[in-house]
Amino acid sequence: MKISKEIKIALVAVFSAIIVYVGIIFLKGLKLFNNEVSYFVEIADVQGMPTASNVRANGLTIGTVKAINFNAAKQNLTVEITIDPKFQIPQGTSVYMTKEMLGSAMMNLKLGPDPTALLHPGDTIKGSPMVDVMSAAGNMIPQVEALLPKVDSILTAMNNLANNPSIAASLQNMEAVSAELKVTTSQINGLLGKDVPQLIAKTNNICSNLETTTNSLNSIDLAGMAHKADTTISNVQDMTFRINTAMSSKDNSLGMLMNDNSIALHIDSTMMNSSRLLEDFRLHPKRYVHFSLFGRKDKPQGKE
Repeated sequence: MKISKEIKIALVAVFSAIIVYVGIIFLKGLKLFNNEVSYFVEIADVQGMPTASNVRANGLTIGTVKAINFNAAKQNLTVEITIDPKFQIPQGTSVYMTKEMLGSAMMNLKLGPDPTALLHPGDTIKGSPMVDVMSAAGNMIPQVEALLPKVDSILTAMNNLANNPSIAASLQNMEAVSAELKVTTSQINGLLGKDVPQLIAKTNNICSNLETTTNSLNSIDLAGMAHKADTTISNVQDMTFRINTAMSSKDNSLGMLMNDNSIALHIDSTMMNSSRLLEDFRLHPKRYVHFSLFGRKDKPQGKE
């Protein structure tokens, strides 16, 4: 069967229309056959975001922008987004706009806190003001410009401080101190390595001697010594009492000696006579002692 020329032209036209439609869908970033679910976002400004733009959550692309419509009743925009059904959106999720470095706007989801309470397909998500990184950076430029003179002053002061001769002198002093610390550390190491062990050994010896002395003290019968000391003190007290009694009594020789004044006067007189006798013996020894190598001569009578 021969196909007519008109039928061929019609088939080519239909095929071309299908190719154009598929190309347009492809260029828009839309999928011809998909099972993605749709959500709606109410937002005041999309910052020129085109359809087929990516929708992200936590930096991950989860869908695309399908359509953007103006809502005359609320004087805002209603954006239809298609999301992969495997990605579930919690309640309390909001949408905010961001601009990339090249200036293109993008829609981002800030997920809600409760992952168990989910939104259903077709629900509306509330939009939030745009987060423009470039605008924020532009707002910081005046502050940075105001800060630059201060930074320049700080750098100048640091440069002057670095060129100050006192810094070099301080560094030299620090080097000298470091050298002294090195010597001191060496001496301390020598002390710890030699003298300290000897000191510890002597301390141990002293502790051992103290322990021996303590053991010796523990072996002494302190109770017996105390008892003997008490007995001795009692005997001394008893003897003292007896002496005092004897001295105060006139019935014995000691009492009479201590209490009779006549005996004391007699003794005093005897001592005085003895003293006179000794003095006379010193002045006239020949009266009492006669000594001769050849024998004694009879002394003439009438002569001394």
